[in-house]
Amino acid sequence: MNGKTILGLIVAVLALFVAAPAVSAFADIKYVETESMLLWSGDVFSAEAGQALDLRVVFQATANANDVRVTARVLGQPGLYENTQRFDVLSNRTYSKLLSLTLPSNLDELQESYILEVTIENPSATGDTLTATFVVQRDSYALEFLSVESNSQARAGTVLPIEIVLKNRGRYDAEDTFVEARIPALGISKKIFLEDLSALDQSNNDLEDDSVEGTILLSLPTNAAPGMYTIELKAYSDDAETIATRRVEIVGSNVDSILVASASRKTFAINTDGMYTLTIVNSGENILVYNLLTEADDGLTVDLEDSVVVIPAGSSKSVKVTARSSDNGEYSFKVRALDANNAVVGEQSFTANVEGRAIVSGNAAVVLTIILAIVFVVLLVVLIVLLTRKPKKTDELGESYY
Repeated sequence: MNGKTILGLIVAVLALFVAAPAVSAFADIKYVETESMLLWSGDVFSAEAGQALDLRVVFQATANANDVRVTARVLGQPGLYENTQRFDVLSNRTYSKLLSLTLPSNLDELQESYILEVTIENPSATGDTLTATFVVQRDSYALEFLSVESNSQARAGTVLPIEIVLKNRGRYDAEDTFVEARIPALGISKKIFLEDLSALDQSNNDLEDDSVEGTILLSLPTNAAPGMYTIELKAYSDDAETIATRRVEIVGSNVDSILVASASRKTFAINTDGMYTLTIVNSGENILVYNLLTEADDGLTVDLEDSVVVIPAGSSKSVKVTARSSDNGEYSFKVRALDANNAVVGEQSFTANVEGRAIVSGNAAVVLTIILAIVFVVLLVVLIVLLTRKPKKTDELGESYY
């Protein structure tokens, strides 16, 4: 039992001794009613941490009095009280007033004792006082955000850090605790794991603490519209959960992604490659990673040199795009660039005009070589024939004269 609990019990006992001989001046409290019981002076009852304690105070006026007020307070807890508006009472009349107190939720121990005091008074006298001791105990399982911190403004396309401190307010350990941050309007969320939280803080560093810090890195889409957004945070385990919210202003992205094609229309023959060049420009201040996707008409096949492109801030990179079809016709296709959140940051359209059959330059060279070889062989044969042909002898015909 801690010092606070012992002090509360001492105050309770003293209050009982003081209250016993008191004589009411103009009112006599009959009873105080809660949701589940009737209270008289000296009673001891239990309550749960953080609950609203609704009280109905029933008393009888023993004399006429003006400017009467009924007050309920928890002794030793500054600010934990409520009182009624002032009213007049008439002798021998019974009155009923409603009051409500929100009991402490931040208990250092599993249970703590407090003193409830209900008083009927006016500026000149105290009519009657009822005191009762009550023990506030923790819920079996309860979590509480002690702190949620983040920038009030963030730029689209950046990462928003959210720092949280979570505490276990239950009587038992909170096992396998998670915290999730989400912005429903943008359809994004991020979850972190905080392991186990003990019911009470441990002096041994090898054991779990009852509170833990964590940071959630929430990636904001580059195409998020400027405006105010609500961040919803939910901490939960198998047995408990708690909710907190934050507001953040998202301003326009400083990322300016541009897709440029050297030539968006090409004409080529069937079963040949049409070559295109796509240049992506990152004129922002951060290095960016783009995922490239293609979408083409039926009958056209499109391939990318790279499907994932990393571009430093203020630079660009060119990617080769190849299109091919086995049928004549005009085809369209697109190349989209997506950021790390799969948001489209740019798009470029292309046209492929496929017509005619390709002249394969390699085969033509072979044919020409064969033809030349044949001509060479023919000429060689003719030359050989001419060289090997014997010349015809001339007949010597004449007369001799002696």
